[in-house]
Amino acid sequence: MIKEYKNMPETTYKIFHNRTAENIKFEVTRLRESILKTTNQSDQSDNLEFIETLLNEQILDFKAINPSKDQLATRTNWHDFLINKTKLSFNECLLILLGINPIHAKRLDSDLFKTKLNDVTNMKKSLLNLIFFQRVENHLLRERFQSNSINKEEFIKWAMDYKYLRKIED
Repeated sequence: MIKEYKNMPETTYKIFHNRTAENIKFEVTRLRESILKTTNQSDQSDNLEFIETLLNEQILDFKAINPSKDQLATRTNWHDFLINKTKLSFNECLLILLGINPIHAKRLDSDLFKTKLNDVTNMKKSLLNLIFFQRVENHLLRERFQSNSINKEEFIKWAMDYKYLRKIED
């Protein structure tokens, strides 16, 4: 459920580099274009639906001067995961690092945190999961947290140390 964007708390955390989210948006857009060019789109219909969802303001854009209602809701959801939860799933953490609304974590492969490099052939069905898997953020996160349940405070400290998150002091 998306919260009303007017009640957005004062931002305490932000993604450290806006370009991370911009790069993800670019990669997802390229994947969308590639799928649309293929003759047999039915193989990727689930991917395409999820891609369309992500490209509809579900990726952080702090550069937007007049953010849409959906973008404000995404920012609120993203931030709420960092301040209101005590435990995060691996996929929620990964999406937070990538600047994607973590409410979509359940749409990623639930075993992403266990996937090894030689297992990527199983990901060909979901090219979007492959994009997320290939990100350096995924590999560093898997190296540090080898579980699907991650303590939020440990995650935040680690992400700030690695310059993935920054805390905004009032």
